Amino acid sequence: SIAPANFNCPGQIVVSGGLAACERILALAEEAGFRAVALKVAGAFHSEFMRSAADGLREALDVIEIRPPAVPVYANVSTEPHRDPATIREWLVKQLVSPVLWQATIEARIREGFGLFFEIGPGHILTGLMRRINRRMPVVNVSDAAGLESVKESV
Repeated sequence: SIAPANFNCPGQIVVSGGLAACERILALAEEAGFRAVALKVAGAFHSEFMRSAADGLREALDVIEIRPPAVPVYANVSTEPHRDPATIREWLVKQLVSPVLWQATIEARIREGFGLFFEIGPGHILTGLMRRINRRMPVVNVSDAAGLESVKESV
């Protein structure tokens, strides 16, 4: 079986599941005229295939202290901000078995008035997704020293 794993942007949905099911969906997508790419990942992340890992994560999180963050953390599993340690535990576990709602998370931030986004880390994947979600929204990529200089100029 397969399940949606990421709702990234208009026209880009990632599915997760067993190898045979993923190979079949690739063939069906291509037959229907869609572009389909097999991602090289180590597991069926963001699906019920990760249930045992989620249970293990729950056990690990139950014995550690999680303090409320100083700023809201936005969860891709719900699109909502949270600061409560119990919610943080629950949503971290849920994220292993639930799809990433990236597009909805970004659209919610835009509706709330966020006007500048930063992609921190190597690559430009999220910057590219933002262009497909909302071309007018500025994104600063911070993947090296030049990116850090861009941040200084942007704020």
